[in-house]
Amino acid sequence: MTKYRTISLLLLLVSYQHTSAFAPSLIKSSSLTRTLPSSSGSIARAQRTSEQETEAKQNFIKEKEPVPHETEKITHDPSLIFENTNGIKAFLDTGDKVPPPEDTEVAVSYSIDNELALKEFINIINEKDRGIPPEPIFDLGAMIEQLAGKAFDTLEDANLMFKRQMAEFETLKNQDDLNADALSEWNDPKLSHKPKVLVVGSGWASHAFIKCIDTEKYRVLVVSPTNYFVFTPMLASTSVGTTEARSIVESTRDSNPTVKYLEGKVLDVDVENKSMKVKLGQGRITEDDDPIHEDHEVIDIPYDVAVYSAGVGPLSASKRTEGLCKENVHFLKTVEDAKGLLSTVITLLEKASQPGLTDEERRKLLTFVVVGGGPTGVEYCGELTDFLNDVTGKDTKNNRSAVKRTVAPFASLGKYTSVKLIQGSPDLLPMFDKDMRDSAKAALVREGVDVKTDTKVNRIEGKNKIIVTNPDDKEDVIDCGIIVWAAGTMPLKLTGKVIEKLDELTVKKGYKVTPGSLSQGGRIPVDQWQRVLGAPAGSLLAIGDASATVGENLSPLPQTAQVAAQQGAYIARLLNRGYDLTGSPTFETSQSLDGDADVTAKDSLFLPPPINHKAAVDESARWQVRGMVKAKPFQFLNLGQLAYIGGGEALSQVQLGNKKLFNQAGSVGFLLWKSVYVVKQVSTKTRLLVLFDWFKTKVFGRDVTRM
Repeated sequence: MTKYRTISLLLLLVSYQHTSAFAPSLIKSSSLTRTLPSSSGSIARAQRTSEQETEAKQNFIKEKEPVPHETEKITHDPSLIFENTNGIKAFLDTGDKVPPPEDTEVAVSYSIDNELALKEFINIINEKDRGIPPEPIFDLGAMIEQLAGKAFDTLEDANLMFKRQMAEFETLKNQDDLNADALSEWNDPKLSHKPKVLVVGSGWASHAFIKCIDTEKYRVLVVSPTNYFVFTPMLASTSVGTTEARSIVESTRDSNPTVKYLEGKVLDVDVENKSMKVKLGQGRITEDDDPIHEDHEVIDIPYDVAVYSAGVGPLSASKRTEGLCKENVHFLKTVEDAKGLLSTVITLLEKASQPGLTDEERRKLLTFVVVGGGPTGVEYCGELTDFLNDVTGKDTKNNRSAVKRTVAPFASLGKYTSVKLIQGSPDLLPMFDKDMRDSAKAALVREGVDVKTDTKVNRIEGKNKIIVTNPDDKEDVIDCGIIVWAAGTMPLKLTGKVIEKLDELTVKKGYKVTPGSLSQGGRIPVDQWQRVLGAPAGSLLAIGDASATVGENLSPLPQTAQVAAQQGAYIARLLNRGYDLTGSPTFETSQSLDGDADVTAKDSLFLPPPINHKAAVDESARWQVRGMVKAKPFQFLNLGQLAYIGGGEALSQVQLGNKKLFNQAGSVGFLLWKSVYVVKQVSTKTRLLVLFDWFKTKVFGRDVTRM
């Protein structure tokens, strides 16, 4: 038995040897603490520096009494770790012959009864004692359960959409009786049994929400200054004319015809009284300084439940970067930004063709500077180099995406064009694996992009000059024709107002902690069910880039389209299934749960889990919520990352949760990138339009008309 345990342990830990450090001392069933002398090269002593570290380790592995024949009792001195498998072998071979040093602190007893617990223990020891980042733990059972849940969710959504289409046919028969007023149903007292759900924004989160929400149970109103959803990962492609703007958008009204849409911009949120002040009319949700004209009417709209998904705006101002403003740089967050970029690039090409210019002046005009080595900056550089190669006929020999024209429209300007990518950190695309980051940089360099990593932007002087600090701490002045800023985002002013209102409300109620103190990066703090902390119970939900999950052992999720879309669908299903977002049990519910129902703490911002009262008292109704009387918290399923890097190459990092499946860079990655982006389009119409745009660009090249 001992030999079997030893072999099993070695096999388990060898699979994690790339972490360069191993688990704690593992003791046989005698539970004696055994320690190798400090002179041994296989074991390194790292004295505990604080009680907090010991507590952190104990939190990861729950301390409990060992059960005979069910768990192996493992005694651990937190000051000891293994560096390699040789250390484990040497430790196991010593048996009980080596006594513990006299200065050894009191050992802590743990029971590790499965492989996951041991992996967690390895992670915490490595992180706390060695500073080694924890290795992601893949729980196959939990992943299968999550995937099964996703499959059932998809079937549930498909059934809802089928019923919605049937209802639309009935609506067509009575089309003449429809009321044109967007607020007619909202203010109809006959529909008081249907709660009012007010949605702010029309991005990924809100789009997924309105796709999945059941309007037979709720009155849903979307308020946004733009009446369409944008497939933002393809904005870079649109900014150079590879795809048309209309090919990557879908009207909010088409997303769900049974949802009401009101064109307007939310100016303020009365969190306590559950009302929003809305300025009617067209605008940009990411623009905080939209003026209110005389023809703009401002109205108050009450709600029962609000879904805040206003998103974030570009980093249009920074105290650390002088001159950063929308007058000096271009952004790439909206369709208008993409159109403006395309127009400006064509303008520069036309201007460089004018007579009387020197070669140096032409080079300055056709120097394109992109700041930010994240997905937006890298993809724009890739698309821009493809565009310049296409319209100038430059370097098309090794470019898989190049169009073989007879004569390029700006063939005489190819020798003057250059693209510079400025990144403050050592690597591009930090969310990708190291080999993928290296592939991205190499591909951009092959395409002629001047990649400047470890380079900080000091200041921007007007539209055509940027001053940077090189890795050797020397300033460099770059004269250019355009500056594209793709480095970071910032919260909207409206989001800041909401947090201020939450703080005022919680202080008024006597809470010890305010939501503002829990906010991270200006994002609205929410619990694991996307409920805003400090708001009246269950009345305000926040999803997407504007929200951040807070709580013990929780960290905010990345601000990506994947996260936002999954959150939007999640809260729609919570509402569809009839969960009470307040989490407050009724008397009947408390009795049916045998006293297990949570009670809201008066001194805490956190609410109990949402509860389904019908399922709690009626077992026959539990199948509708798959047996979950209390709602499960939101779980993000990471499917990986994609990035186009130009020249017909792309990065495709495919994963399932924290389990990496495979990485592909180059032409195979490009094929995956195209396939995923076509499939992920939100409608059959946009899929066909995108495919047609790609075909048209490949055959005829990119259009250089400026309209």
